[in-house]
Amino acid sequence: ARKKKRKLGEASQEEAGTGRTQGFGRGAGRSGKGRGRGRGYVHSGNTTRPSALKMLRPRKGRNYTKSVALPASILDNAKTGELKAMLVGQIARALTIFSIDEIVIFEDRSDAEKSRDNEGVSRALAFFVRNLQYLEMPQYLRRQLLPMHPDLKWVGLLSPLDAPHHVRKYERIAYREGAVMLPEKCPKPPEGETGCWVNCGLDEPVWAVGEEIPDGLRVTIRIDRTSEKAGHVRGSAVAPTEPRTKAGFYWGFQVRIANSLSTVFSECPFDGGYDFSIGTSERGQSFGLSNKIPKFKHLLLTLGGLGGLEEVVSDEFSGYAANTDPSSLFDRYVNICPEQTSRTIRTEEALFIALTLLSSNIDQ
Repeated sequence: ARKKKRKLGEASQEEAGTGRTQGFGRGAGRSGKGRGRGRGYVHSGNTTRPSALKMLRPRKGRNYTKSVALPASILDNAKTGELKAMLVGQIARALTIFSIDEIVIFEDRSDAEKSRDNEGVSRALAFFVRNLQYLEMPQYLRRQLLPMHPDLKWVGLLSPLDAPHHVRKYERIAYREGAVMLPEKCPKPPEGETGCWVNCGLDEPVWAVGEEIPDGLRVTIRIDRTSEKAGHVRGSAVAPTEPRTKAGFYWGFQVRIANSLSTVFSECPFDGGYDFSIGTSERGQSFGLSNKIPKFKHLLLTLGGLGGLEEVVSDEFSGYAANTDPSSLFDRYVNICPEQTSRTIRTEEALFIALTLLSSNIDQ
């Protein structure tokens, strides 16, 4: 189970039932009422469509991961709260569509305005992470786990991610995300059993057998399918990576905060770090993603802000010497659109282009 409170900026990758998000109250949300947060999330789609059926069908497990690193300062280009929120929504949609497992938001400007309520981070980074957290979390958990905050004022404008772990009530799938419930709001536990009641978005709570997890924490539950017809549904808490590694499901993205570009690499949560890294720049190799990507365990794609990765590296927040060649930091340094006919490509546009090229050249 994940800790109730975590200092902003601390990484967390515990295995059993842990959270995906670093900082900003992911598991501390008992106090949040969550009124008005469901606006804009009415789904009119049909889950019998081939794409929906395929993504909910178990397949061979996937052990490799794909990560994206983005500078926090790209939000400063958006002048209003609505535009900032919509920018985050575009990015979150791209991450979900292309099955990105980790998003790293890093500080890239030493002169950035500081957050008023989160010490040590910029205002842009705090806004970015809160809205990513909100979108990644299944709708039925937000009221219980996410406290109200002014940064979430415009979430009703954003399109839902519709990711596989945003399971609807009537869908039958081996795993569900849930939140441990307060004892006074739960049925009596089964006699002689250890466990806890978990809200998994069903009509009745799920009994998680074997572990007494503190209330208000988010957990991943493996559903016991044989129990669905016999009273209360039962299950067990598992690592949040299990749906991916054992059933091949895409199970959302983790959000990590990095205080600089250098800590994107040095604080990598995966054993052995990122074994294949890609940086994007108009000064990079043309068509650098046209060739097949070598086999990897953990891939990282890094994009720069308005001035590119060159400007990121030259800032004192980068953690590198100002004269460092950005291409030396990556295994491949690429220009994703060498024939562009606009003076600039926005980061959210570059993300879609890069992930499209990348997806067609990964052969694992």
